[in-house]
Amino acid sequence: MIYQYYIYIFSIYSFVYRFAKLYSVNTHTTISKFTHWTFTVLYAYGIFKQVDNLEDLEDTSLLNFEIVFAIAFLVIVLIRYFYMRGTPTLLGAHEEMRKGHLFIAKTVHQLVYFSLIMLPTTGLVIAALISFDMRGMGIAIGLHEFSASLSYLVIITHIGASLYSRLKGEGIWNAMVPVWKEEGKVNSDLLTKLETVEDKAYDLIEKIFRLN
Repeated sequence: MIYQYYIYIFSIYSFVYRFAKLYSVNTHTTISKFTHWTFTVLYAYGIFKQVDNLEDLEDTSLLNFEIVFAIAFLVIVLIRYFYMRGTPTLLGAHEEMRKGHLFIAKTVHQLVYFSLIMLPTTGLVIAALISFDMRGMGIAIGLHEFSASLSYLVIITHIGASLYSRLKGEGIWNAMVPVWKEEGKVNSDLLTKLETVEDKAYDLIEKIFRLN
């Protein structure tokens, strides 16, 4: 029965929280990298195989698979979130990051986690509504689609920022990505102009949010 899956979820939540409290670290460890790339692969797979028609979930075997997949994805994301809570933002940077930069990075990271937690959670709500023939499907689907759209936006932003950081040779890329190691800053007039715009943006953010 579907209620059993929710019992499993709450049990896993408790375990994940205790595990994270005991073993949270301040550096990118093997566990940190593993959970990061695991939910990246699961996210890509979830987007690729997503259910297009709600009627398809009338197939019990498919519905059960979607429930198990959503739970597995949610657990990985939660482990990653709690495990990394004590880790400094932009870990691996060679120099101290500006407060405006840290503010943006933290905001994007929180939005990534929010969207990746909401996606499977709303998916499980949809599964429950189907299983128990309850109302509220329109709201659940709307939240699910919003979560998906938000995840596209913030993940693309995250990837773009990571590539930009690699071009600047900040060291952040090497702290998480095991391939295509950065070897210092790329000499480029365009990059220099982008850095000027970037500094002005940080000045504005630090002024608006009084980060200094």
